[in-house]
Amino acid sequence: MKKIKLLSIGLLLFTSLATGVTTFADEKAKDEGWDVPNIALGNGLSEDEKNKTNEILTKDIDKVKELKGIDITKNNQFIVDGNDLVKYVTDVPEFTANSKAYSSALIARTKSGSGVNVEIVTPQNITARTEAMYRSAAITSGVYDAYIRIASVKPMDGSGALAGIYKIYDEVDPATDGTDQKKRDEKREVAQDQMQVVSSIDEANKDNKEYSSENMLVMLADIQLELQKINKKLADMSQEEKTQEVGKVVDNQIEQNGLKDAISSDQRTQIINNMVSFTGTDAMTDSEMTKQLSGFKDDLVKNGKEFKDNLLSEENVEKAKTGMSGFWQSIKDFFSNIFN
Repeated sequence: MKKIKLLSIGLLLFTSLATGVTTFADEKAKDEGWDVPNIALGNGLSEDEKNKTNEILTKDIDKVKELKGIDITKNNQFIVDGNDLVKYVTDVPEFTANSKAYSSALIARTKSGSGVNVEIVTPQNITARTEAMYRSAAITSGVYDAYIRIASVKPMDGSGALAGIYKIYDEVDPATDGTDQKKRDEKREVAQDQMQVVSSIDEANKDNKEYSSENMLVMLADIQLELQKINKKLADMSQEEKTQEVGKVVDNQIEQNGLKDAISSDQRTQIINNMVSFTGTDAMTDSEMTKQLSGFKDDLVKNGKEFKDNLLSEENVEKAKTGMSGFWQSIKDFFSNIFN
């Protein structure tokens, strides 16, 4: 009997050790996926165009300070197709499974606290999304501490690259279970809805020379940060009460950021609805998102290419005359062949 007990204990110990080794191996494989840059190429590219895009995305990558310590001599490759566009880029409903992607992305995980940094290396060919927009979408969807490069060998709106960012994240760092995936999808949906709202406001202000996309994105980050501060208060409210409270925060930030005359009543409602959806995600209690949003906002205010640092002055708050530049062109123009 004693021998049987010892054998049972031994088998149990062996099983535990084996399970531990398997778990360690799984985690190690996941970590190694971030040890090298990951590239997502559009499925509409020819082989020559894929090679050219690879060259563009990796050119002088050894000089990027954010990638210090990462093995840039290797990379993982992924292909973005129409199914990925439908799945990930929900702010463009015209996509189908037959759509082609052309714009492409490189993403590498960087050290903790570094934030999300985006470089569009072919700005002349990304017609509808700015570096700040990619950063905002990544952070809101839960992609943190990353260096991202965007490129296209031909003029495109940039949706393929955005889908590539999301696909790489799911492939290299998959959700642990269905619940985790649901949380990830909810945040991603909020990010895409947010981009749709931004596009409509931009289109309405395309002739407004005082308008800046970066100021708009700073305002949205401010709203999200304010909502995180009152998370407990909102959690105890009915849906109607929550919508009213979110509306107060939105109105206050529109006023403070001088965007009152640039945002219509319908667009204000869209922002409120988007932010109500934001309050229903786990981002509300995510301290890491708070850090990433704060860093993103502060960086735009200090170093933004289009941010107008006088917009928050008392004079301009009174005038409430700002907005986004015409970076968002009508996306539907690109869909005569439903190509991206």
